Amino acid sequence: MSKAEKEAFVTGHTGTTVSEILLVCVSAPIGVFLFHELRNYHETNHKKSLSFQMAVALESLTILLPITICQTILLHPLGVGLLALMLTAASIMHLCRIRAKKFSNDETNMVIAARACIDTSSDCAKDEEASGSATLDFLTFYRSSVSYLTFVAILAVDFPIFPRSFAKTEIYGHGLMDVGAGSFCFSGGLVSWYARRKGDSQAENKRFKKVAIRCIPLLMVGFMRLLTTKGLEYQEHVSEYGVHWNFFFTLAMVGISSTFIRAVLNVKNPIGWIALLFSYQFMLSNGLQEYIEDAPRHCSNEGYYNTILGPACHVFAANREGIMGCIGYLIFHLASEDIAYHCLWRSQDKNQGARLAMATAISWSVHFIFASLFGIQVSRRSTNASFIAWTIAHNMTFLSLSWLAFKLGNSIKIPLAAGTGKKDAGEEVNPPIFAAVNRHGLPIFLLANLMTGAVNLSIDTMHASNLTAIVVIFLYLCAVGAVALLLDWKPRSDKKAKIS
Repeated sequence: MSKAEKEAFVTGHTGTTVSEILLVCVSAPIGVFLFHELRNYHETNHKKSLSFQMAVALESLTILLPITICQTILLHPLGVGLLALMLTAASIMHLCRIRAKKFSNDETNMVIAARACIDTSSDCAKDEEASGSATLDFLTFYRSSVSYLTFVAILAVDFPIFPRSFAKTEIYGHGLMDVGAGSFCFSGGLVSWYARRKGDSQAENKRFKKVAIRCIPLLMVGFMRLLTTKGLEYQEHVSEYGVHWNFFFTLAMVGISSTFIRAVLNVKNPIGWIALLFSYQFMLSNGLQEYIEDAPRHCSNEGYYNTILGPACHVFAANREGIMGCIGYLIFHLASEDIAYHCLWRSQDKNQGARLAMATAISWSVHFIFASLFGIQVSRRSTNASFIAWTIAHNMTFLSLSWLAFKLGNSIKIPLAAGTGKKDAGEEVNPPIFAAVNRHGLPIFLLANLMTGAVNLSIDTMHASNLTAIVVIFLYLCAVGAVALLLDWKPRSDKKAKIS
């Protein structure tokens, strides 16, 4: 298959509906809800935790397989029916468990709480303090889900089984792969140092240098991808980021820019990124949008531009989508930092769900104002205000549903199994593959991109059958997960043998 044919296969699309994209992504929260309920059922009836191997197998069937099916033409009706069945089963199991809990002895919780502190020299208060300041398990799952949904899309888009309406839009519209790129920057901001308000003023002064150094590998990978793409004649979607730009460059620029704004310029008021949002949209509405869409990929060779500013002008014109798009992705990151601080890290209490719900409602309202009242069409190509508001609203919905799935799935506590350590089954515990992917995000993301390229170079993806596509994509996801688990592996003496 020629390069031109493959490029035509992934270009010129107009997207789908907001609700269908949410339907695809909700497969992950529904899957983890069912995972937790099946795990709770096993632990309640067998009085022991799932083995590591069983947890991995259960996770693959309840989460990985559904998100694979739902990103294909099998979404209607097979995927929808599967999600409905999974949600019904999980809900019934949850209601039965809650009903059984009402007849249980309240002393059970007292025994469990005491056992949780038996094997440690510190007291219960210390454990509670540590768990409160450690990680948010639903946030870990959300971030890993963003990664895994992206892993599916970057490979599946080259198969006919992937709906063309899910591919990246050419100019305007809502695309599943469009929201995926913004979700990476949004999810990164949720766990940044600024979102957690970590570090003193002296540390912040040194943080820019540290972040700049950490972004060097991203720049190197970006250049490696550029060289290999050009050298191997790999298909390119030029209107995505431009002729030479790619997402690794965007990630590096966002990381450096956001830290410069927060740590060096000391801009910590949300008014900063809100002003940037309106200023950028003003520029788009007054000619920049048309330039991004229609301008040639090179500048005029007349006058002093040819000798002084010519090279820089040519580079900018060739990569205007990627360069200007960094502004939108930077706004994602800055906005998510402030949202995370107020909804997650500052409020690890009973009001957390209400704060997430309120932020989600506000996000959708802002999207409605931009898209409907102001008439600004969603444009991934320019990352305009409507696209930014939609991506934030989508991710807040996804994050809120993840919170709900973990809240429902971890509503009771049962006795600790031997060798499970301090963390008992009543706490929010992630499926093992998703926990490992979250801990090793960058190398796993690079691996997924390399494996995607390898599959495309070895298989005629455009003419593969639906069965072949499903098998290849699912095995690819399992392979990515297996590598993540290997990277996460530790000697048995240092690692939990069970999944509580």
